[in-house]
Amino acid sequence: MKRIAAVMVVCLSVTCGVATAAPSATQQAIAEYNQENYEEALQMLTSARQAEGETALNRYYTGLCQKQTGDLAGAVASLKAALQAQPPEQDAVVELVALLINLEQLADAWQWVAWAEKEQVRPKDVAYLKGVLLAKQKRYHEAVASFQNARTGLAETDQQIDLQIALAYAQSGKTRDARDSLKAIVTRYPGTEAADFAAEYDQRISTAAPHKRWNIYAGVSYLYDDNATLKSRESGASSDTRDQRDSAVSEYLRLEYDTPLDGQWSANLQYALQNNNYIRLHDYSMLVHGLTTSLISRSENGLLALPLNLSHTTLDYRDYSFQVSFKPTLTALFNSSNLAQLSLGYAYRDMFQDYGLPGNDRTANIFNLQAGYIYLFADGRGLVNLRGEGFYENTTGNEWRNRGARAGVDLLAPLSAGTKLILTAEGCRQEYLDSSSGRRDTTLVASATLNQQLTTHLYLNLQYYFTRAFSNVDLYDYQRNVITTGVELRF
Repeated sequence: MKRIAAVMVVCLSVTCGVATAAPSATQQAIAEYNQENYEEALQMLTSARQAEGETALNRYYTGLCQKQTGDLAGAVASLKAALQAQPPEQDAVVELVALLINLEQLADAWQWVAWAEKEQVRPKDVAYLKGVLLAKQKRYHEAVASFQNARTGLAETDQQIDLQIALAYAQSGKTRDARDSLKAIVTRYPGTEAADFAAEYDQRISTAAPHKRWNIYAGVSYLYDDNATLKSRESGASSDTRDQRDSAVSEYLRLEYDTPLDGQWSANLQYALQNNNYIRLHDYSMLVHGLTTSLISRSENGLLALPLNLSHTTLDYRDYSFQVSFKPTLTALFNSSNLAQLSLGYAYRDMFQDYGLPGNDRTANIFNLQAGYIYLFADGRGLVNLRGEGFYENTTGNEWRNRGARAGVDLLAPLSAGTKLILTAEGCRQEYLDSSSGRRDTTLVASATLNQQLTTHLYLNLQYYFTRAFSNVDLYDYQRNVITTGVELRF
């Protein structure tokens, strides 16, 4: 694929003449560049700037020479200077975006694609490069549309575009469309390198294993919990006099299945199992089964997810609760680094255990509205997420009916190629509207997780989790620390 991309970049035209006259020393350097004497041309361009001053044209060809001599960082700086000059050398944007893509500086590349589209600079070449960016972000449906817009009617460029379309189909799992596109290339452009590659790739697809749609995650961990019973900090508030500290073994399993649907829609199906087994406090051992199906629509401006979740929880392997929830979520993509989310959710929770008085029945209709902002960095491998939510739980029992709000921040930071640090912090305020005690809670939660890749499929997880609940009712005023270490397999 790198070979094909390289061929297309070569096919991108380089303007060798301009409407406005250039200083003679710069023109002589351009002549040397056209003769492929790149080092001599670079020296002449440097001398021309010293003698005649900065020009956008000089910086443009300086960038082209630096690219040819292997100074890619210098080429990026020179091409940006050419575009920031007044007036700018607009042709530089195509070379700049291609370089930024090759250097994996995708956020920067997106910014210059947006500039080129606004200025209507070489729209065919920009559409091709936009398609490459979209494919790198696995937005294959949009990538195909962008590649289609890049067609010129010239065989030299269109054969490369057809190859990129076929590759996008293959990567998105549309094997039949990919093979049809590859066979069309062989027919349209016989005897070309593109046709040879297409025939070879078609043969590879026909004999390859089916496109991976399944993902499997399985893990086991040990945890120490210094307050498994959520014992109050106030002496005598709780009737449970047992030692609240305990250890547990936790196992989890998650299965995911993804499949593309027609057009811009796809579907995701997940099954998750989480089992916490306390060694001494068995009545706090918890088993949760969850099933989620989600329809997802992707577009150039973002995505819409329609997830439906069913979950069943047991305590000490006795039925505790069943919940069904639906939470449509809209994600708006402002650019490659800045996203916003808005969701509106409804859930019904059925509590199975008998809490004695009717006022303590926590069966509820739950409504929530959530908004968030996401900033991506390190080419999408890291993120900062700011989120806020308002909610209302209309419980059957008046003692638990509440409304509240929570705000949180999440940080995912790639420390190295195989190491990630995840930090979260959240605050929640709840008011129990009909509680006889006038209960009001404020809960603070923070966690730190270190994830280290050990082998291709094996990961090590270390986590610290802290909770501090403040309440005007002593029974619900507590502090909790949980330390977890474990391993995870991913396939």
